[in-house]
Amino acid sequence: MESKSNSKWEGKACTKLTNATADQVWLLYKDFFNFHKWFPSLATCYGIHGTNGEPGCIRYCAGFSIPSNDGDNKPVSWSKERLIAVDDDERRLSYEIVDSNIGFKSYVSTVKIVPQGDEGCMIEWSFTVDKVEGWVLDDLVKKYEVGLQRMVKRMEDELASFEPEGYCAGFSIPSNDGDNKPVSWSKERLIAVDDDERRLSYEIVDSNIGFKSYVSTVKIVPQGDEGCMIEWSFTVDKVEGWVLDDLVKKYEVGLQRMLKRMEDELASFEPEG
Repeated sequence: MESKSNSKWEGKACTKLTNATADQVWLLYKDFFNFHKWFPSLATCYGIHGTNGEPGCIRYCAGFSIPSNDGDNKPVSWSKERLIAVDDDERRLSYEIVDSNIGFKSYVSTVKIVPQGDEGCMIEWSFTVDKVEGWVLDDLVKKYEVGLQRMVKRMEDELASFEPEGYCAGFSIPSNDGDNKPVSWSKERLIAVDDDERRLSYEIVDSNIGFKSYVSTVKIVPQGDEGCMIEWSFTVDKVEGWVLDDLVKKYEVGLQRMLKRMEDELASFEPEG
């Protein structure tokens, strides 16, 4: 779908994923500084300002999908792109090009991941840009459609490579099974791993603790000479019988105990061989 005017172009490309959930794809897409992992025509993508995934951060992208305006001596196309809005509830982000050599002016793009029930999800990628010299809008939209289809294939292949599930059981979160079944359990699927960012994400696919649409991300953040920080975030549908602050406190206490055990274990290793 596209529309034309004398000065502004609008275009949209959509592609469906049948083997991935909206939450899984959203986590990959929100990794703003590493878009090259999924978009085949990008040779590189990395952050040059701000914190990855937070509005105001800027990434540098370079590749060969859109021809540059620099002539034959500089064939690589590049752009600097600022993340301007993120909506986790709607699984939507928007960004703008702040500098480039591809002739795009006043470019703003919005990507939304739309659930399709049991049939996966849909990626909707729309953009507005001033009329681009040397291009026809229909050809530009087709470029997006082809790139999006290739990206979807790469995402689905990556997600399919993860081990499907793990089983956890304990007493941290009370079960909903009554006094006769006090042990709480959950089956958790790993949905994303980023070794460079030291980050992983997983979701609960089944449990007896009443957590629905639960997705969690853990990131290990270096702190220079002062060690590191574990950041453990989650989203979940409102949980009956719980107050959010109490649930967060449960995580904080569990994380502190886990860190103590980790540090004790690491301290027990012999420093030299």
